[in-house]
Amino acid sequence: MKRLKLPTPRPRVSIDERRRRILAEVSVGGFFIPKGHPPIKNKFTRNFAYVIDGLIRKASVTVYDEGGTGRTMATSDGSLAWATSAANEMQVPVFVQYGIGYTTPTITDNNLASPDLHIPTNYIDVVEEADSTTIVCAGRWSPDASKEYREVGLKLFTDIAANYVTLLARTVFPSALPRSAFTIYFEGYAVKFPSNFTRWFVRALAFCASGLRKRNARGVPCIAQDGSPFSLQVPQAFAGAPDVMIGSNNAPPSPTDYNLKAPIASLANQAQTVEVDTALQEARIVRYGTYTPSTNVTLGEIGLFANLNGFVAGSLAGRKTLLVRVALDTPVTLVPGTTYTLGIVIRLA
Repeated sequence: MKRLKLPTPRPRVSIDERRRRILAEVSVGGFFIPKGHPPIKNKFTRNFAYVIDGLIRKASVTVYDEGGTGRTMATSDGSLAWATSAANEMQVPVFVQYGIGYTTPTITDNNLASPDLHIPTNYIDVVEEADSTTIVCAGRWSPDASKEYREVGLKLFTDIAANYVTLLARTVFPSALPRSAFTIYFEGYAVKFPSNFTRWFVRALAFCASGLRKRNARGVPCIAQDGSPFSLQVPQAFAGAPDVMIGSNNAPPSPTDYNLKAPIASLANQAQTVEVDTALQEARIVRYGTYTPSTNVTLGEIGLFANLNGFVAGSLAGRKTLLVRVALDTPVTLVPGTTYTLGIVIRLA
């Protein structure tokens, strides 16, 4: 698979008319990369938003299987490798499937229009560049008969023993994509995170779908909020305790940021929700809280943190880690005695 050159979504900040509600929104982009063809943008589903929400909070969530039935995704395990309904250890739970239908994809899709062949997952990795970090889930495969395909989906087992699967993303091709019998293809999905998302977050997302839960392993290194390194626990990478913090410095974000540039405080009264917008055909993970300054405060940055599991010198412990940082183009002055609602929005479309 060639070096990825994919469009990078730009962040945006929503400020209400009284400037008391400031939400910093960052977008995730996804593409299917077929052999011999430029990347084709996907449509994420609400299920992907639920999964990311559950991992950040380290809480189980409800996703919808291929038939539309609600199923428990055991993200309370901190990984994607556990199924509570069957107390079942799972190995690599993500895969790609081709289909021959071509209905318009929607945020509420739970399956392909007409599912067909599966691609075995034999490659999961993270591509790291100066302004983005990309998860690649791909496989090398060969069809046994020549055929034309019109759609493809990124899927996730919620319970391998029960054969429960949920759809994370779907791509419909602009025209039929031919695949020739007994020809080797190497292709799959790329999910691209702009520089607002730290490498530590994207590494954790990728590696919580890798490895063996019964034999927890040391994964790639990450940097905690205090600047100390740790080796990511795989696959149980997420340890919960999300926290939104604000700061005053609006220096541009980098995937290697590990703290706010000038931290001020954590927000009070924090909550996290998933919004499914069928009008805009997008899902949003929103974490927000309140802040009431006692003096004038310059708001220049907002960050989302959570604990990741990591090893240091043979010991395992959760470490507070920066996941997302958004710098405001123009800093905002927060005045004393006013209660502000501030937060981070992760947009999937």
